[in-house]
Amino acid sequence: MTISLRKLALSLVFVFTAMLFALFVLFDTYTWGKYVLFGLSLAVLLLGGFLGKGKILFRVDAYVALNILFIVYILLTSLWAMRPSDTLTMATTMFRILICAYILYCTYTSIPELDETVLLKAVMWAGYVVAIYSIAFYGVDQMIAAGRDDSLRVDNEFSNVNSIGLISVLSCMIQVNLPLLDRKTRLFPSALFLIPCVIVIAATQSRKALVFLIAGVLIGAVVWAQKSKTKRGFVVKAVFGLGIGVLLVYLLLRTEMLSGIRERMQGLINALLGTGKVDHSTVLRNNLRSLGWEEFLKHPIGGIGIANPHILAAQRYFFDAYLHDNFIELLCGGGIFGFVTYYSLYAYLFFQLWKHRGADRKRATFFALWLLLMLAMDYGMVSYYSKSQNFYLMIHFVNVFSLKRKAVSHEL
Repeated sequence: MTISLRKLALSLVFVFTAMLFALFVLFDTYTWGKYVLFGLSLAVLLLGGFLGKGKILFRVDAYVALNILFIVYILLTSLWAMRPSDTLTMATTMFRILICAYILYCTYTSIPELDETVLLKAVMWAGYVVAIYSIAFYGVDQMIAAGRDDSLRVDNEFSNVNSIGLISVLSCMIQVNLPLLDRKTRLFPSALFLIPCVIVIAATQSRKALVFLIAGVLIGAVVWAQKSKTKRGFVVKAVFGLGIGVLLVYLLLRTEMLSGIRERMQGLINALLGTGKVDHSTVLRNNLRSLGWEEFLKHPIGGIGIANPHILAAQRYFFDAYLHDNFIELLCGGGIFGFVTYYSLYAYLFFQLWKHRGADRKRATFFALWLLLMLAMDYGMVSYYSKSQNFYLMIHFVNVFSLKRKAVSHEL
């Protein structure tokens, strides 16, 4: 009976975690969604307490310290912010996100059966749920039509289409890589859910999702090559895997279903090369980056206040939104100190992955490449206050915790 109850509790933790990640997207536009998310986090904590026989270790480590440091700095910038109320609201939002993420962090680092693999599976299934819900919401015919024609791109009706596309493509990346990281994980039958994910990626026409999809396949090739015992074998496997991956992506992009996203991608390429037709979205993004950089040069140390750059966008372009670039957003809003304070999270993770890479090279490689991809995505989106992004960083910290534990056990 005890064993059965333990298995049930572990299953419920997984289900609640997957629901949490899925609801980040599905409840994105609902103000009351934060209460549901907190409730699920609390349920995970209570189940963790049961699994740990009443013991959950609330760690005060680099994960907590670096996040608190960033939140404190946000509060500090309210002293000179253009609109202090926006900055204080952001600090409150970030603290609320940290509380929920910290609950999961403590639970997953306290219970032996819970680790980053369980979290990865939860994110994967969350993406599948979002993809299936999206197809049911918009309808199969509309989704397929949207993929074929860039003028029929689905709207932000229940959530931001880029968020829908990104969690769908993240599921694809995890699905491809997870069997390489965990021998107990099988590719099928869960791989069948890649089909609705690809349909959703095509319909959202998210250029970030397409880049993520391509990179995810290439990451799989590099992780697969880690099995090699010699450098020559690694190079041969990596080149072969990359070649197969590039071919598969090329064939996929040639299908009619992805013609819409191809057109949008061409506009971005034209903007980078300075030739051909450039879509309005790309022009606006470039203008916002220029605006943010211009203001950063005027206030390089502390910026104009975290969460305040949207005020400049509204004044200059009558477009009241963030600057569509996390680097520029932080430089403009928080100055050099804000930029360094936030990205110290990434710096710490990269350092720890390199330091403990010998504990599990495949896992260290996967998480390093994923972290690098998250950084690359920041060029086209503002992510520092995203619930999903903050929880993904939490997963990285859980992985670092596991690598440290493995490194110690190897030494013993």
